[in-house]
Amino acid sequence: MNGLLAPDAALPQRDRLLDTDAVARLLAATLGTDGPLPVGPCERVRADYRFGKRLRVLLRFRTGSGWAWITGRAFPDGQAEEAFGRAGAVASTARGGLRGVVHATDLGALFWTFPNDRKLVSLAAVLRDASALARDLGGPGARARVLGYKPEKSLVLALLEPSGRAVAYVKVHQDGVAEQAGRIHAFLARQLEPDDRNLALAAPLTRAGSGQTLVLDAVDGRRVADLAEAEAATGTALLGTALAAFHALAPPADVPRFTRHEPARLAEAAGLLARACPNVGRQAQALAAQLVRRFEPSRDPLVCLHGDVHAKNGILAGDRVALIDLDKVCLGEPAADLGSFLSLLRYERLVGGLPDASAVGRAAAFLAGYARRRPLPAPRALHWHAAAAMLAEQATRAVRQVRPAALARLDRLLDDAWRLLEEDADA
Repeated sequence: MNGLLAPDAALPQRDRLLDTDAVARLLAATLGTDGPLPVGPCERVRADYRFGKRLRVLLRFRTGSGWAWITGRAFPDGQAEEAFGRAGAVASTARGGLRGVVHATDLGALFWTFPNDRKLVSLAAVLRDASALARDLGGPGARARVLGYKPEKSLVLALLEPSGRAVAYVKVHQDGVAEQAGRIHAFLARQLEPDDRNLALAAPLTRAGSGQTLVLDAVDGRRVADLAEAEAATGTALLGTALAAFHALAPPADVPRFTRHEPARLAEAAGLLARACPNVGRQAQALAAQLVRRFEPSRDPLVCLHGDVHAKNGILAGDRVALIDLDKVCLGEPAADLGSFLSLLRYERLVGGLPDASAVGRAAAFLAGYARRRPLPAPRALHWHAAAAMLAEQATRAVRQVRPAALARLDRLLDDAWRLLEEDADA
């Protein structure tokens, strides 16, 4: 990683798996069922990296018949052989002339061709069932289209009418997770009036297949993340109002407590940065210690947190926003959700994703929108949680998702968190 990450003794092959040109050559030589393939373009879609433990990447690889999704996973020394044996015990699906599973012995890695997946072991059947359900709901010519894929974790499908309008969404989880997710969606959606002026939530329609699959009502609209600059401030304000309405809902009984900003998690985040990016290790550890010293328990009652507030999880539907992706619903201080979103805007500004004026304007709009429906937490709590999120969420994800632009600016991210705390001290 050109010095952005420290060497990983447990995964010495890490940088080779992150080198898409090298991986393209390897896949071209080994993936075809009928011999070598032409070396085509290869793009990394996402990465999931645990320093010293594992690396998983999702790739788009161009073959003669089109693009294919390939998941590669690097294992510590000696574990790849065992994993390949387990993968061989599960029926794999060859598709489009591509092998279902490949063992790259020199990399200590395995590659799965979608819909083969190490943990979502029945995706081929799920895709067939989803196509049938699309036709049941949308009539002849309806189809299922993949919207998002996180290997080993989840798959999101849109069920589309022939016109392209979505009639439902399907989320595929590991066995057992969908049932709990369905209960959470249903419990929260039942508390809303259908014409609530600020918030919409997708309700479960039916269960399909095994305990892997959750089917949700469609939400018509555009993601707040996709709004043009002229609409972005308005959409972000409505996102804030929707979040305030969400915080007023009674939380499901079995959801966990929010823990990402607790002392142990802050220390864990700082420890990761110290190992993976030693040049900011002391800075991260000092920040974690300062956050613990500055923490003041909130007087606000605990609320139902969304747990993953960002503009991609808000759908602008008329004059209100639908919140989607409720996988991380939990119980905690309102400032935790708000601070997380504010830290994300500051992160986007620091890595060049948003101009300064846009980031500042959206933050102000978000807080103003929230305040329309519910009082804001104290500024000290907002600043503290935004600083904690910059460390435990944004900086940590720079490593875990292997984000080069953020890795190159980790010192700036941590400095920004310090500035938030100093603003409190000066207030």
